[in-house]
Amino acid sequence: MKAKSLLIGFLTGTVVAGAATLLSAPSSGKDLRTRIKTNTEEIKATIDELKAKLLNIKDDTMEATQISKETVKTFISDVQVVIENWKQEIEPNKTELLKNVQEIEDSLKELETVIPSPKN
Repeated sequence: MKAKSLLIGFLTGTVVAGAATLLSAPSSGKDLRTRIKTNTEEIKATIDELKAKLLNIKDDTMEATQISKETVKTFISDVQVVIENWKQEIEPNKTELLKNVQEIEDSLKELETVIPSPKN
């Protein structure tokens, strides 16, 4: 919306400045009409050019947004696959580690029963 307001302000300022310049400058009626016609054509050409550029910016923005959406979806999907693969890869190690911890705990319990506790 800001770009639209800026464009409207720019165009209004251009038209008002052009009209003020034409009407305040001393010249004959024929010269004035010629200059008004020339300036009107120039303003119209400027407006058309500005409109075309804004449409290009709009199209480029929409295209970039679409590409970004697709890229983010692909990235999220890839990350999910990588995480799932990682979970599957660590599962055997996790099981082995839990088994080793259990064996250590069992050994400690056995040692506690064999070795008498010191008396103070």
